[in-house]
Amino acid sequence: MLTTATVIDLEAPDSWPGDLRTYLSKHHALFLDWATGATHVPASAYDRAIYGLRDVLQQYAITGWHCTRLTPAEMATITADGMQLPDAAMLSRRIDALQGAGLVTDAIAERLKADNLADARSRAGMVWFCFFQPRTGGESGIGRFFRFWGGEALYVCHERDPQTAAAIGSVGVPCLIEADVPIASLEPDGGLSFKIVRRFLISRGYQTREPVDHEDRIKLPLLAEHIRRIISFPDAGFLTLTGCAGWRTPLG
Repeated sequence: MLTTATVIDLEAPDSWPGDLRTYLSKHHALFLDWATGATHVPASAYDRAIYGLRDVLQQYAITGWHCTRLTPAEMATITADGMQLPDAAMLSRRIDALQGAGLVTDAIAERLKADNLADARSRAGMVWFCFFQPRTGGESGIGRFFRFWGGEALYVCHERDPQTAAAIGSVGVPCLIEADVPIASLEPDGGLSFKIVRRFLISRGYQTREPVDHEDRIKLPLLAEHIRRIISFPDAGFLTLTGCAGWRTPLG
């Protein structure tokens, strides 16, 4: 389990902690040469610098948003206990809770438990966050997360089925979970170090069209102390962060 870490603002390199800025400044020439291909920096030297940057970043956190749909009881649980890593057993427990609360029928509950990808290797044991305002993703990028309860591992199996889609589309409300995510909990090879380098170089005048926005998955549970807030539709904060008021298909 990870405890509270200092939060760095990805969009404000001048505000980054001293040890991070010192490390980046020390390796500025190397990172710039690699980015531009000016002097053909050896891959081994670049790799050592990136691995060193990863080590520096381990003590920090970054603010992210998880797009989802939750019941009031689930919001209360996350606020009190944090976020656990999903799998089929966890999804089954969540479905049982819906069934017990009368939010889905017994028949629908059984269909949801029988048909999902919650234990798939590409989904189990990880929770995705975007570390930029979610509205950047647009309706096509984030809309489905808000329209169906249970997450992508469930809705991809049911969104075209009239009965089960209607059931998971009526449960809960669209939510953003805003959290300060410890970098040490992220996938080590998720690419954050490269985005940090690009933002640093841009702040020093380097021009690039390569992406700097970061999305990533946590591979460790997120403690309650890292949860900033849960923002639900139609709160003003939700509308601002998602831009959903301008979507073609309204949320409800």
